[in-house]
Amino acid sequence: MERMLNFNGKWRDYQKRILDNLNYHLADNKIHVVAAPGAGKTTLGIEIIARLNKPTIILAPTITIRNQWKQRIIDAFLEDKTKDIISLNIREPKFITIITYQSLLAAFCGNDKPVELQDEDLTEINWQEDAANDYKNQDEEFLEEEENAENKFKRLNKAKADEVISIIKRARIDILCFDEAHHLRKEWWKALNYLMDNLQPKQTLSLTATPPYDADVSEWERYSELCGEIDEIISIPELVQNGDLCPHQDFIHFSLLRKTESEEINKNILRIRNFIKSTLENKNLIKLMYSFLEQEDVEAMLEEPKIYVAVASFLKASGKGVPENFMQAFDVTEKDIPKFTEEYQKQFLSFILLKDNQKLEKHKELLDEIYNSAKVAGVIYNKSVYLNDSPKIKRQIANSLGKLDSIKEIVDLEANSLKNKLRMVILADYIKYDVTDCSVLGVIPIWQTLKERKDISLCVLTGSIILLPAELKNELNIRANEMGLTEYIVSNPFERDTDYLRVTAKGAKRSIIVELITQMFNDGLITVMVGTQALLGEGWDAPCINSLILSSTVSSYMLSNQMRGRAIRIDKKCPDKISNIWHLASVKILTVMEELKQQLPSKSEQEQEPEIQIFDYLQLYQRFKGYEAPSYKQPYYIENGIERILPDDFIRKINYNMGLLTERNFIALNAGMKERAVNRKATRDLWKAGLTRDYNAPQKELRTGVSTTAKMKNFYYRSGYYYILFTWLTLFSAIAMFFVQAGTFYLALIPFIAFIVVMIKPTYKHLRCSSPEKIMRQIGIVILETLYSMGEIKTNLKRINVQCKQNIIDGSIFFSVTNISPEENNLIIKSIMEFLDPIQNPRYIFIRRDKIKKHQTTDYHALPSIIGQKKEYTDVFKGLWNRYIGDCDIVYTRSVEGRKLLLKARKEAFSELVQNSKTKKLSRFE
Repeated sequence: MERMLNFNGKWRDYQKRILDNLNYHLADNKIHVVAAPGAGKTTLGIEIIARLNKPTIILAPTITIRNQWKQRIIDAFLEDKTKDIISLNIREPKFITIITYQSLLAAFCGNDKPVELQDEDLTEINWQEDAANDYKNQDEEFLEEEENAENKFKRLNKAKADEVISIIKRARIDILCFDEAHHLRKEWWKALNYLMDNLQPKQTLSLTATPPYDADVSEWERYSELCGEIDEIISIPELVQNGDLCPHQDFIHFSLLRKTESEEINKNILRIRNFIKSTLENKNLIKLMYSFLEQEDVEAMLEEPKIYVAVASFLKASGKGVPENFMQAFDVTEKDIPKFTEEYQKQFLSFILLKDNQKLEKHKELLDEIYNSAKVAGVIYNKSVYLNDSPKIKRQIANSLGKLDSIKEIVDLEANSLKNKLRMVILADYIKYDVTDCSVLGVIPIWQTLKERKDISLCVLTGSIILLPAELKNELNIRANEMGLTEYIVSNPFERDTDYLRVTAKGAKRSIIVELITQMFNDGLITVMVGTQALLGEGWDAPCINSLILSSTVSSYMLSNQMRGRAIRIDKKCPDKISNIWHLASVKILTVMEELKQQLPSKSEQEQEPEIQIFDYLQLYQRFKGYEAPSYKQPYYIENGIERILPDDFIRKINYNMGLLTERNFIALNAGMKERAVNRKATRDLWKAGLTRDYNAPQKELRTGVSTTAKMKNFYYRSGYYYILFTWLTLFSAIAMFFVQAGTFYLALIPFIAFIVVMIKPTYKHLRCSSPEKIMRQIGIVILETLYSMGEIKTNLKRINVQCKQNIIDGSIFFSVTNISPEENNLIIKSIMEFLDPIQNPRYIFIRRDKIKKHQTTDYHALPSIIGQKKEYTDVFKGLWNRYIGDCDIVYTRSVEGRKLLLKARKEAFSELVQNSKTKKLSRFE
């Protein structure tokens, strides 16, 4: 069959790499490509379809993206523009049929002409599903349009669906292409699954910039079942290296809550603290918990150690003291028991108030009384325990006016730095049209805060309201006339400020008006644009953006990357473009209120320290897991994680409570962020340093692996090796001297030959395990080869590249493997983290004992759960460990003897309960 589509351009290196491996990826009839924004995934997808050269249906999440597919085919692949091979109607399929997911559902429900959701509505709907449940006040216009559209086709009609599938089959469609399939709503999944089951396409192609990595297990499994395992990834560092994305950096601006906000939040926190104090003074509860802990057996305590540590922490804070049997079980003194911090308060309250426990059943009246008090204090909500992170406090913080102050400071900084070259976008969750006093965070309050500035040209662009400076009226009319939109656009002075125009559209021309306003922004007539992440977060493209403020509360990998992707595209008009992406965090210093100080437990009960709350920190921590960019710490890797832009001492204080944080700390942090942000040349230099490889070094690539600061004990082959070496050398030397003194010199060679033979194996293992990174490498290899023997890793071991490096600055070790699928890599990472992290409740535990008494040590590790499924797998692991590292024992913990050893292992791990995990998943370009 004659090829219908032919690309008229030139392939980029990473695109060519994927196309060269196409036959390999076609083996399972599912191709799944993850490509960062700017990678040209649409073009890549069309080329794959062109090479398969069979009738295809392409499913897109929005009308705009659907139209982009069509236009790209015409512009870059269709030599004869008169060929009628593209259809946008599923009932009239052609060689290429491009539809949206919702139009497929509509057709299956019997709706011939569905009212499809607008692009901004779709994104808003997706965000509503992903956002925290306690944010209920989404914009009314989006909810109304969503309801109207969804009510048109709620139930799939089997007869209508079969009719559509018959039409598709008659068109001999063999390929389905899914663009950004993570967008699928529940109803759309039903239609797509029905299509897959009944059409049974010969090939599927899935393309996405943001897989739902942070989705729950069931959602990820559903996504993977449709799209298949990820075959190829095009990373952001790779695109920057190739010049297809611009250098960029993330910054955080910390804002203190305003006085009225602090006072209101303090009232809520005060109620919670008073409740905690009342539990610490409740003599009946203290007596009950002391008796409970005193009567509990060792095995029960070590079955769920965190709960019992929380009970002990409560008793210590109450001043009662801790039963001796607990301290013997964990082999600790009362001094070792951690403070009754928020973490342990949650554990304790969840245990006594929400968990079914027959041993506490007789005291139901007392616990019910405490439960009711907890509800009144706002501690119990939706069958969960909340303290300083309660939904009520979160709602108050989410729209903090301190963030308006941050936005104003950032605009000041960027406007002074870039002057008329500034192209800034500020994204918010809500419009808040009815708010006229800047009392909450939203598009209109942000506009009101900035509108008096004379050094910027400010615009509002949302799905329901568009505002332009009145001075741009003539330019708007000229451009509208050129685009043939004059009769569709109405612009009148905005009733709240006549220096601005409110622009509205007649008919279905809203998307065209967005295009017009975007052109004015690209041309510099507008320098600052405020809008919702629903409209501008995806599908909308303005390559001129060089500064982005994310005031949105979204933390998910998928949506935050979509928003960030708006700012990092290259701008052909400005080849030296460097973008700043600003994230906002609210900070609360609790000790500013004397009333709160007085209500806290006394210092003898719970030490009073200046308590800092960064309400958005955990959200930002999650968000930064999906961003790879230069680190400000030597050796200046390009990697993910919030640690790359924050000082080490700050991270230690936040994560490990190692020191105090004050308002001065945050003022200094903001000053440092600003200083780096205006130095865009330094950002470019950091990218250059991170992307440049050493002479004769292999090509750099994005590696996702395990970073650990765990102290490796060298597994016997360091101090033990030299002990063996000295012992055998002494013995064989003595034998050799005997032969020399006897006059049989030639026989003296025998002991030295024997010495060499005896030491070959220990020396070989010593060389492989003589440093922390070498040991980590061997552990990784043992786990990798075990998984391979189990059939969990299908990639040929000869193709897999294993790498382990130690950071000479902080001592951390980074283990990674490449040339395997992301799913296989994630399995290896999970297994290594299970092995290195503190023991919980594994089926098998790994035990390594030092055989030399002088250096007696015993190490306990949890055997990864996937390996512990069957004894034959544990035998493989043990054999590989003996081969690569040394001797070990593996014990089944469900036996009597195994339980005893597990208890001992948990005692060893007790001290690590009060610390964060020593391992983390890390992506690094090296």
